[in-house]
Amino acid sequence: MDEHTHMDEPSLRREARVRIQQGVLPIEEPIRTWAGPGAGKPCSLCDRPIPRSETEFELEFRDAPDLRFHTMCHASWQLERLRHQQPTG
Repeated sequence: MDEHTHMDEPSLRREARVRIQQGVLPIEEPIRTWAGPGAGKPCSLCDRPIPRSETEFELEFRDAPDLRFHTMCHASWQLERLRHQQPTG
């Protein structure tokens, strides 16, 4: 787990589910994804800054604002996004 993470994976996934249900985070596939050193901007899932010492995932969407994630936050959002797209029943 990255040193920034104040939440464990189950907590991050719960938060991702909530934000997806609220429409704060999209379920669509991004049109572009970049990874590189953090720029100190807040993560779109945990709201904590992504320092230069950690990898930042930046995602571009057609009809939604760009998102930024820590590595574990990105993985948690991806899992919940895919889970949310699966048909129930």
